[in-house]
Amino acid sequence: MSVIGRYAFLKPEVSVRKISPLVDLVSNIEYPKALAWLSRPYVSSLDALNEIRAAAPIDGSEIVSWMQGSAAANAVLYGMMEDYNRIRPRLSPQSLIVTSNDAYIPGVSISNDFCFQSVKASEALSRGYVVLVTPTGAVNMPVNSSQTVIGSNFLGWAVATDFGLAQWLGVLCHWQELASKPVTQRVRCANVNGFVSPMFFDCPGGLVRNITTVSVTSDKPQTLTFVGLAPYDYTLKTFEFSQPIEEGETEITYRVFGLPRATHHVLQIIPQDNTQTIINSVT
Repeated sequence: MSVIGRYAFLKPEVSVRKISPLVDLVSNIEYPKALAWLSRPYVSSLDALNEIRAAAPIDGSEIVSWMQGSAAANAVLYGMMEDYNRIRPRLSPQSLIVTSNDAYIPGVSISNDFCFQSVKASEALSRGYVVLVTPTGAVNMPVNSSQTVIGSNFLGWAVATDFGLAQWLGVLCHWQELASKPVTQRVRCANVNGFVSPMFFDCPGGLVRNITTVSVTSDKPQTLTFVGLAPYDYTLKTFEFSQPIEEGETEITYRVFGLPRATHHVLQIIPQDNTQTIINSVT
């Protein structure tokens, strides 16, 4: 264990257990209330898009293609928001806030300090980036990319994708209040056009150790990244490790040792892009 300031950089002990080869991407995840007519909940916007296109086909006047893509993104984002916000009754209804829309007109914003600057898609494609305004400063995001935003007390995620001539799809997520372990209800990591969101949980420390078990379902083999963030300053990492998992359900248990202040951390789980990933539990 090495110490950086008052924070310790910990080396976790990690063990892995395969639970099941079955891939269940539907059970015990929430329908988005705003799109309750969907036939099932979705993890991937590309899967939701087929149903949305059938329900609301392009008519050449009121419904155009970017609207379908934005609705598909909302299908998985709103579902993820419902998943996360049901975990703890004590959490405010807006613990996780999400939004997506055409980031040119009408624009995409969660607040004045977390938004996309409005720009025509053709201009963004020409220069190669869009501007994401964050509490930590403005970021030039490459077109067709995602960005995790971590400030000392801010956790967010953004996607800039689906560029046409004028419209493009902007996605914003902000974790305002964190769910604490034990978490026993499933939470999907939203897949928007192949870009997969991270997930964050508060993991309070024990007297001398913190043992955490994460159950994950994945639609394919992938490598998950686990990062411990200092709870009083998210920009400081306390540990990081990567773990390959197989298709199906897997349990990853990690142990960190030290003083309670050192072992208390915010867990960031980072799935690979182009996967469908559900966090089944964090205990």
